[in-house]
Amino acid sequence: MQVTERPHEPPRWAQWAVVLASVMLVWHSLGNHSLFPPDEGRYAAVSGWMAEHGNWLQPLLRDRLHVTKPPLTYWAQALSIRYFGHEDISPRLPSAIASTLTLLTLFVFARRTAGALVAMLAVGLLAVMPLFQIIGRLAITDPMLTAWWWMALCSAWLAMSNGRRHLGWIAAFWTSSALVGLTKGPLLLAPITIVAVWLVLAGRLRDLRLLMPLVGLPLAIAPLGFVAYGYWVTDPERALQVWNFEFVDRFTGVSMRDPWWLLFLAFFAGFFPATTMLTLPWFNMTFARAWACLRAGDQRALLLVAVILPLLGFSILSRKSPTYILPLAPPLAMLVAGMLARWVDGSMADAPAGTKPPDVRHTTAIAMTGVGLLLPGAAVVLILNGSAPAWATGWTLLWLTLPVIPAMTATWFMLARWPMREQRLPALGVYFAAMVFVWIGFHHAEDVAMTAMGARPVAQAVAAETRPIIVYRLRNLTIDWYLGRWLDAVDGSKDLQAWIDAHPDGVVVASDGDLAYLRSKFPDVARRLEVRQEFDAWPLKKIVFCDVVR
Repeated sequence: MQVTERPHEPPRWAQWAVVLASVMLVWHSLGNHSLFPPDEGRYAAVSGWMAEHGNWLQPLLRDRLHVTKPPLTYWAQALSIRYFGHEDISPRLPSAIASTLTLLTLFVFARRTAGALVAMLAVGLLAVMPLFQIIGRLAITDPMLTAWWWMALCSAWLAMSNGRRHLGWIAAFWTSSALVGLTKGPLLLAPITIVAVWLVLAGRLRDLRLLMPLVGLPLAIAPLGFVAYGYWVTDPERALQVWNFEFVDRFTGVSMRDPWWLLFLAFFAGFFPATTMLTLPWFNMTFARAWACLRAGDQRALLLVAVILPLLGFSILSRKSPTYILPLAPPLAMLVAGMLARWVDGSMADAPAGTKPPDVRHTTAIAMTGVGLLLPGAAVVLILNGSAPAWATGWTLLWLTLPVIPAMTATWFMLARWPMREQRLPALGVYFAAMVFVWIGFHHAEDVAMTAMGARPVAQAVAAETRPIIVYRLRNLTIDWYLGRWLDAVDGSKDLQAWIDAHPDGVVVASDGDLAYLRSKFPDVARRLEVRQEFDAWPLKKIVFCDVVR
């Protein structure tokens, strides 16, 4: 498990330029657009209530106990809201800090264990992954989960790197695992499971004792157990409902079942361009070689297990979300960076027969060219067909997609320069700079779109309303966040009918889709509602204000 020294390290200024540019992308335009419903609005509203009322152990959502997740994310967001105010950036600050910590941890760990070249390439790859750039900036649990998860894996490697116990890194591993638990419950077991499977494949399961699991695991579980007990004592019926919905139903699929391939699609698209550089069995390497890599017991094997095992595990769940696989991003970035480094520093020429990975620059160029042509082309088609969103007037949608053109051009430049070994690193630098430009353009598009589709105008209209008002089936807690209080809400048609009868001068707020559902299934109730005002809402729908009529 010794570190392999690489003779051709990049200059220090280049390393820090990549790190600073990567961190800048996390923070760029972070508070310049409204919160995204439903998730950001839900977390922000619950955390805002917690910050205002100071009840840190009982998060509430519309006056009901909200225990779908452990409280660490709510605590962090509530502290941010308390100290930085009721602003769009406040609930996002913990996520941005966590994503920054993930980038810096990746750089430090990779530099220590694999060299500065791998560290620089890994950080650059991670920073431009779509899932990291999109999910890593949202006010939800997954950015914090990813930081703790990755820190746990790094600590495990450092704790076991010399075959003897390192108490400091062991403590760091179990502390990070405990933070995983306080962020997303049972996933506390994920880091130790990954390490155990890695050791089993290498035939070294006895080495697991180096992490002192009989002592560390109970200590890591204890904080989560204390929180779970508190939830149960406060409202056992609600806690049981959440357990069934959040955990049991994810496996059984009683309420819904997502297709098995969903997370694989999210993996290849969300971790672009790293996924275009992968070496895969039956595609560009033999299955025997892939199996040998998994069983090698080295750092690459640990990273492989850290990518493959969670991807397969999450794919078993009946309910899936692309956000689940964000913790796979750091180990995947380091894996691909290790392969790229061998091409850049020339060590690939000395690779033994059968161990030389394929040259994957062509798959990257093909994929980037497809993206560079598809996005502007799709924008033109939507505009000419009159299908562009209302907020993108004229040719706005096309201009917002044009930043992908420089990235496509940079890919061709990299392809042309690759045969000259001394030009490979500068060519990768040009490609990274172009991808940074793409994401700056994306952030601008995000700002433009959410200015038109954000919930702030809806909240302002609600605040100006003098008549009784209720929300029907609308899961947009972003309105409550901007309003600064909980809105009355109903989900069923009978409850809505009862409210209308009690408030003949009232106002009902719903999405256009829910209103259409009401008209088709319960026309008698829908006839009592008359649309007065509409607002564009994310994603591509409308929020309508309906007056109650006799």
